[in-house]
Amino acid sequence: MVCAKVNQIIAAMTASCLSPREIADKAGVSVNIVYRMRRGYLVKMDRFGKVCQVLGIAPEDVIDYDRLKDQSHGKP
Repeated sequence: MVCAKVNQIIAAMTASCLSPREIADKAGVSVNIVYRMRRGYLVKMDRFGKVCQVLGIAPEDVIDYDRLKDQSHGKP
């Protein structure tokens, strides 16, 4: 599971001119996945990739690696 850099996801969503529902429909995921990404929560990699594809961004550019590292070491 991965989490996104919130500011970059929000910027990409804004630039797309699509609603969270439209993004979810185009990505073939639930709207809850889009909201989870927007809040920086953990989501499954395949769904993360689908949303990034719809938004036209590279997943590796918006994955919050620092937070993932902290979580793997038991930090909040």
